Amino acid sequence: MINMQEIFKNFRKFLNQDERVSIAAVGDSITVGVGSGNKSYIDLLGGQKFAIGGKASYNLFGKLEEALSTNPEYIIIFCGINNPMSIKGCRDNWDSGLKSDLSEMYAQATNQGAKVIGVTLLPSMRIWRRHYKKCKANPEKYGCCPKLETRNPKKLYQKTLGVNDFILSNAPIAIDTSDMWGENGLLDTYDADGIHLNSVGQKLLANKIKAQIR
Repeated sequence: MINMQEIFKNFRKFLNQDERVSIAAVGDSITVGVGSGNKSYIDLLGGQKFAIGGKASYNLFGKLEEALSTNPEYIIIFCGINNPMSIKGCRDNWDSGLKSDLSEMYAQATNQGAKVIGVTLLPSMRIWRRHYKKCKANPEKYGCCPKLETRNPKKLYQKTLGVNDFILSNAPIAIDTSDMWGENGLLDTYDADGIHLNSVGQKLLANKIKAQIR
C-alpha cells in the first residue's frame, strides 16, 4: 500500500533541501548540558531537549512522553548513568532494570514512528571511586548501600560495559562513545568534572549523532 503521508513528507524535503530534521533528546544532566554551560549535543544539533539532571532511567518516562508528543523524526535516548547511584542502585541487578527500561523506551518511541538513537553510557569512575572510598570509611554515611561491594567501582564498570553492549545491539541507531572514555572514566579531553562532558565532548557527541541522521 502506498504511504501518501511519507510521499508528501519526502516531497517537502525535495522542495526545501535545507529543511532542518526534527530531533529531540531524552536524558539527564549530560543532556541538560551540565559541565558545558548548559549547552549540550542536542542544542548543537538544533533539537529539543527533554531532560532532568540527576535522574535514573525509570524517572524519565514522563520526559519521553513529552518528547514524543512533539512528533520528532528522530529521538535520542541517552540515560542510565545515574542508575548505579540511585536508590535502586543498591540492588545487584540495577543493570537488568536499566536494560529493561531502555528496551521499553526504544519500543515506545519506535511504535510512535520515531527513529530511535541510543547513546552508550560514559562510565563515571572518578565519582564511583570517591563514593566507594567514602562508604568504606564510614558505611553509615548517607547514600551508602548496606552491601558495600554492590557499588565497587570495578563492578559498576563491568556492568556498564554490559549495558553498553545491550545498547549497541538493541538501539535501532546506536552511538558508540567508547573512544571518549577508558578504565579511569572520561578522557581528560572530554571531561568536565568526572561525570559530565565539557564543550569539546558535547561537540564530538553531536558530530557522532549528526553522522547518523539522514
